[in-house]
Amino acid sequence: MTEQTRETDSGAPSADPAGTAVDSGQDRRSFLRYAGAGSTAALAAGCKSRKAQNRGEGGFEGSIGGGSGTGTAPPQPLAGNTIRLGCLAPQPESFPVGQSMWKSMQLAVEDINKNGVPGIGGRGILGAKLKAFSGNTEASPGTARKEFRRLVQKERCKTTFGTFLTQCTLQIFNPMKATRTVHITTAAAGPKPGRIVHDRYDEFKWHFRAGPIHSYDLARAELEFLNLYADKLGWNTAAALIENIAPFDPFAELLKPNMGEFFDDVPVFKRSSSGTTNWTPLFDEVGSSGADICLIAHALTGTAAVKQWANQNRPFEMGGISLPAQIYEFWEEVSGACRYIFTMNAVTPQTTNTPRTQDFMKRYRKKFDTYPVYSGPITYDAVRAYATAMARYVLDNNLEKIPTNADMVKALEKYKFDQGTILPEIKFTPPEADYAHEPAWTSMKETGVPVWQQWQVDEEIAKDYGVMHSFAPEQNKTADYSYPDWINYPKNHPANQKG
Repeated sequence: MTEQTRETDSGAPSADPAGTAVDSGQDRRSFLRYAGAGSTAALAAGCKSRKAQNRGEGGFEGSIGGGSGTGTAPPQPLAGNTIRLGCLAPQPESFPVGQSMWKSMQLAVEDINKNGVPGIGGRGILGAKLKAFSGNTEASPGTARKEFRRLVQKERCKTTFGTFLTQCTLQIFNPMKATRTVHITTAAAGPKPGRIVHDRYDEFKWHFRAGPIHSYDLARAELEFLNLYADKLGWNTAAALIENIAPFDPFAELLKPNMGEFFDDVPVFKRSSSGTTNWTPLFDEVGSSGADICLIAHALTGTAAVKQWANQNRPFEMGGISLPAQIYEFWEEVSGACRYIFTMNAVTPQTTNTPRTQDFMKRYRKKFDTYPVYSGPITYDAVRAYATAMARYVLDNNLEKIPTNADMVKALEKYKFDQGTILPEIKFTPPEADYAHEPAWTSMKETGVPVWQQWQVDEEIAKDYGVMHSFAPEQNKTADYSYPDWINYPKNHPANQKG
């Protein structure tokens, strides 16, 4: 089977040698229970003339985006083809991370089929129609591998997007290698995939990550946040409770030796069990230590921790990374107990990361009656970046057929995409980078990402529901930080200072 066929384009041979798994991981039943918990848990006729004036106005070589500037119809050299894309999502019908991926892919496909790729227009990718297929990974590495094979071999998908949990991403590496299929990760944050691409490029160059930034960069972002805001917010002493699951290992590894730079004391730094249901002993320890802030990284146990912190009126603030708190339905789930909790996030319903953020969030809200979590806009951007890279590659090389998957690796490495909803620009790190084919993130201050979201009450926006305001960084700020009303702060504390 060739990589490019008429009407379908799978990029895959007919058989998938099983090979040896790069990292077998473990089928975490706790993640299955988490994923199943719903809201609690956690991108005509063909015209053969392709002159430079029809290629958009990117501003520099290798740029993607901008308008055609000519008012003429774009070329359609790929008309008559259908390009099939797969979405590897956990519980796409019920789990917010998976729902956001699948629904956002459908939005991206709908937009491209109707309006063409950004900066070029037309219909589809230079005339080629996109079709989306869903694969339920169930947040299980073994199921992710099985669904990847099904999407590529049975559904003949050319490219796949998604995967939540790095164990799931790693489990598709060998079938990805065997089938020479490009996969773009849009929800898992573990750093290992990027390292494997660097170390074994010829075998695994097929993997890219559009987001989120990997765990070490997430930790660097939190350290940057503490450097900029700890003093301003009145945090002198800190505790940390980091859930003891593999995705948070790199985060804890970098955070622990560096937190002391920003606080007078860090008396408590613990990895809390993923089975914790009673937080009273841990919160007693944090409270008795005199900590001003309890920094958390919570996924499986995030809901219980938030409810008990609020219901017990604990004398310290709390936030960091809370997957449940990133979900719009969380306020209703905990009856408003998440008020004052803050979490790192990629985007909120209020932020304007780029000129396209609010348009995407409002359209998603109107169509699906909710807001997406981080995996949604990342997937939306990834599909659009992939489509635009393909179009640019076809135009720049005067092709009349769909690029091979090896060509698409070159295209994704070459072109920038400047029409994003989370980051203004998507550019993948090069093969020689320590973590290859990763989002080229620099700093929170420079990119505006991640945003620091806090659940607040704002009746101007929602009278009967909480609001996911961002208080940092400055370019994405939608409200000031809000202090818990049950804590008795000293008079000179920032909580008692107006303006």
